[in-house]
Amino acid sequence: MKCYVCGSDAVKIFQRTNMCEQHSRFHQMQRTAKQDKKYVPSLFELEKLVPKDMACPDCGVTMNWRDHGNRNKGAVLQHYRDGKVAITCMSCNTKHGLMQGDSYCELPTGHKYCAKCKTIKPLFDFGKRGKKEGNYPKSHCKVCLLEDQKRWRYLNNERYIELNKKHNEKRKKHESSTV
Repeated sequence: MKCYVCGSDAVKIFQRTNMCEQHSRFHQMQRTAKQDKKYVPSLFELEKLVPKDMACPDCGVTMNWRDHGNRNKGAVLQHYRDGKVAITCMSCNTKHGLMQGDSYCELPTGHKYCAKCKTIKPLFDFGKRGKKEGNYPKSHCKVCLLEDQKRWRYLNNERYIELNKKHNEKRKKHESSTV
C-alpha cells in the first residue's frame, strides 16, 4: 500500500496502513500540539521544517521518524518559548522542558544540565550510562549521585551491609578460582 500524502511505501502503524513513517509522525505531532493547546502547523509547514540530513538543529544527532528502540533520537515537534517551531530529537525536547526558557540551546559545548542540582556543569562531571542504555552521560552529575548513594546507605544501613558481604564473598570465590 502507498502513503496517501506522498505516494511512498506505507507502513502498518497502530493498525493503519495508509501512511509512511514520516507522515504518520506528522499526524501524531499535530495531534499532540492540539492536545497541548499549542500552534498546530500544517503538513506543508512540517515538511518545510524537516532538516535535509535529519540532524537535530539543537544537538546535531541524526533523528528517525519511529524510535525503533532508540526513543531519544525520535523526531518531535518542538515549540520554543519565543514562538518558533522546529523538529528536534526527543532528547533536546526533554531538556527544553527541564530548563528555564530556551536556555538549553545556549549550553556551552561540552557541558550538560544536571536535573538534580539544576546547574550547568562540564561533561566530565557526569558519569556514563552502560552500553545497554546508549553510552551517553547520565542525567545527574557525579556529586548528586554520590549524595543519593550516601543517603540510601544511611537509610538502608542493614541492607547495605548485607549486600556488601555478599559482594565480598563472591569476589573472594572468584579470586581463589582464578589463582
